[in-house]
Amino acid sequence: MAEEEGREERKRKQRGKNLILLAVLLAFVVLVYFVSIVRMGAN
Repeated sequence: MAEEEGREERKRKQRGKNLILLAVLLAFVVLVYFVSIVRMGAN
């Protein structure tokens, strides 16, 4: 029983890390997109 609880806890923590990584990657993509738009508009 305790082993199953430990597994669930690990799975929950891993999901949280994955969501944080997703947010960071999306923020990076949005940043690159807007920088590209600004640079093209400057020409």
